[in-house]
Amino acid sequence: MALVSERAIFSESEWLEIANELSLPPRQAEVIKLLFVGHSDKQIALELQISVPTVRTHLSRLFSRFDVQDRTELVLYVFRYFREGCQEYS
Repeated sequence: MALVSERAIFSESEWLEIANELSLPPRQAEVIKLLFVGHSDKQIALELQISVPTVRTHLSRLFSRFDVQDRTELVLYVFRYFREGCQEYS
């Protein structure tokens, strides 16, 4: 997972805060984290040692939960959520 942390957009503490505030189950938080570094479904499956259909199930549930259509919209949703939180504290 060292490669992921080198390309991470958010620090580990920021990820924990985002996951908690969005009430993300741990596995869904991991899936989103890997999306942020550009992983494909297959790469996410390999990294998390789960099947590709399981990755797609997590993504489908996330899309429904946040009312987005695809992985790009999901990433943008999470990023906007984080940025809005940052603006509240500045």
